[in-house]
Amino acid sequence: MSTAGPKKYPLEGHESPTFSTERLQLAIYLHAAQRIPFLCCDAGQNGKISFVFEDQDSSGPQAELEFDRGAEVAASDLFASQKYLRRAMSATNNRRNEKPNAIRQ
Repeated sequence: MSTAGPKKYPLEGHESPTFSTERLQLAIYLHAAQRIPFLCCDAGQNGKISFVFEDQDSSGPQAELEFDRGAEVAASDLFASQKYLRRAMSATNNRRNEKPNAIRQ
């Protein structure tokens, strides 16, 4: 189940309605199908990563339902999105694990 909620994330200086999910497979589909624009990954308190999408028209829940019903997207798009989102996850994890005063080499 997704964690779609009332969270808002800044987008170019203003608040934007968002759809977020902790489901990697759903995030890959949304990104690959270009249903709603990907904004960022967010590291939650529980240690899980949330994928945050801009959702101006609140279409995220409908897109999730279509995904759960077996929506299709080209395999090449899926693999490219998987690679992209895994890199975004890694970058978020790296930022979360960095210590503010750590010495970098």
